[in-house]
Amino acid sequence: MAFYIKVTKEVADALGLTAIRNKTADGNILLWQADVASEPGDTVFERAVAVGGVCLSPQQAKAEIEGTDNPVEVTTPDKYKTEDSEESDNTEEEKEVTDERCG
Repeated sequence: MAFYIKVTKEVADALGLTAIRNKTADGNILLWQADVASEPGDTVFERAVAVGGVCLSPQQAKAEIEGTDNPVEVTTPDKYKTEDSEESDNTEEEKEVTDERCG
């Protein structure tokens, strides 16, 4: 069975695939199995984990594109993080601290 791999935009950017792959409703990207073939792992599931992603069936991928109540969570492994993503992480942490102080 063929699977799509849902990954963060940062991972897709690093792999040079953002512009040529489908975007999910939550702003992540759906890769093809062949896109992660060079990643470590013996199976597509292991390779998906190596890029912080999750394997989806075609039906699940369609739901992610259209928008779902419970989108699958994905992460950006450290090797794919850029200065920009680290800065946005810091900004989010600062916002959380500010929100806690205001509450």
